[in-house]
Amino acid sequence: MGFLSAILRGILYVYICLYILMYLAFMFIIGMAHTSLSVTSIFIIVMPFVLLVMIQKSILYVAKNRNEEKKQMSGVLIVALIPLVVCTVQLSMNTYTSKFNQDRWLHAEDKRVHMVDDLLQKYKLTGKSNEEITQLLGTPTETRNGENGVITSYYLGTERGFIPIDSEHLVLQFDRDGKVLEYKVHTD
Repeated sequence: MGFLSAILRGILYVYICLYILMYLAFMFIIGMAHTSLSVTSIFIIVMPFVLLVMIQKSILYVAKNRNEEKKQMSGVLIVALIPLVVCTVQLSMNTYTSKFNQDRWLHAEDKRVHMVDDLLQKYKLTGKSNEEITQLLGTPTETRNGENGVITSYYLGTERGFIPIDSEHLVLQFDRDGKVLEYKVHTD
């Protein structure tokens, strides 16, 4: 039993180092990719914690002095919960900031890139008049005349992804009657 306990304890120490690295990577990826709360994201961030609990249960099962082991493991679990909670809060904040909010849209131009998908899903922009669009989204960043009518553009912020080089714009094509003909998110 002592040999098996020593092996499991060694596995635990190695896993704790990997655990820390995994959660640092999770925090980085969640921040860079602006990942939102979902079943998949929760599953991914909870699994390392579940594996840690399973390793600790295995050590407890073969331990000679269970009371001493329980005290140590309780401390490890409490500390291990911190990065799990941080990742969950980070995912929740990303979910909140991904929801379209007119006030945030009007006052934080660089954050629009996270709200645009929710905007396009919630609001049917095709067929809306120029006035309705301006009332909803504010003054466009750029307006120019196109072949079929006016083209307006709203700056969204730096492009989404791991290496944001370009910026994204919501481009709206209006027909000659001033109604939205089509729209797209454009990266330049």
